[in-house]
Amino acid sequence: MNTSKKVCAVIVTYNRKEYLKKVLEGLRRQTYPLSAVLLYDNSSSDGTDEMLIEMGFVDNIIEENLHVKKVSNIEWMYYRSSVNRGGSGGFHGGIKLASGKNYDYLWTMDDDVLPSENCLEKLIFHMSNEVRLCIPSRTDENYLDYAITNIDESNPFLYTLKMRKTKIPSAEIKGDTIEIHDMPFEGPLIAISLINEIGFPKEDLFLNFDDTEYALRASRKTKLLYCKNATLHKQIIPVHDKNHLMDWKNYYNYRNQIWFDKTYGTNFFVRTLRPVLLVLDLCGRAIVRRKWSNFKVLYRAYMDGTTGELGKLVEPGTPGNKF
Repeated sequence: MNTSKKVCAVIVTYNRKEYLKKVLEGLRRQTYPLSAVLLYDNSSSDGTDEMLIEMGFVDNIIEENLHVKKVSNIEWMYYRSSVNRGGSGGFHGGIKLASGKNYDYLWTMDDDVLPSENCLEKLIFHMSNEVRLCIPSRTDENYLDYAITNIDESNPFLYTLKMRKTKIPSAEIKGDTIEIHDMPFEGPLIAISLINEIGFPKEDLFLNFDDTEYALRASRKTKLLYCKNATLHKQIIPVHDKNHLMDWKNYYNYRNQIWFDKTYGTNFFVRTLRPVLLVLDLCGRAIVRRKWSNFKVLYRAYMDGTTGELGKLVEPGTPGNKF
């Protein structure tokens, strides 16, 4: 196995130290040896920093400083932010820090995933001059993954994510890979040469759509591949409750979705009509379910999304009735 390419794993974490510990152990067991691991901590308050000291990855911690320590031929880097910059701010900061080092690829992931031992080896096998971004499959006994082969940004009536995305379940993919146009930040391997061309993830989205927006920029420069034989497991299986009261997470999701359509829609109707149809549909659902506080969330998301007011505008944990 050719191990000449230097790879740095970039992890963004916030208050998930027990899951994070398993991720770090999984990275140490990779059959393709990592050159470095950079952990970007969004100001965790659960003792993540103390755990890293106990594990021997960090000796001391100063906020807004990059701490570096070599352990078992891996360069362990830790950066603790003084504030929670969200997923988008974390990946922006982590990738920016790591891209300034002498690596060939960055392997980015959240703190609640767990790569199989040969995941990186399988991803690197498919990287080339034509393919500079590969993502693993997250399919296992607890989760059915899918490849997103297209995102429609031309039809204004495809206003929900389910409508606009063409998905192929992992089990239906013939062969080891398929070309894609979207991805989650759960294990993509990215060539430094690509990062130098398209820059870093958009930090002021705070949460959600930073991965989709980055994939769109990347797809304009290179092929993106979904690699069925490279597996990465989800430690937390998402549960979607369509009847719940909207909160801060929904705000960021819909605000950023509206901003994305306003920014990348290929015609006037997508940029103007699609956000309206989305909000009207969600308001109708709120009326049927008598979730009156959802109107506050949707109004704020629509206004901020259409005017481009981004950043961390709503504190995590804020319920819908506090908007």
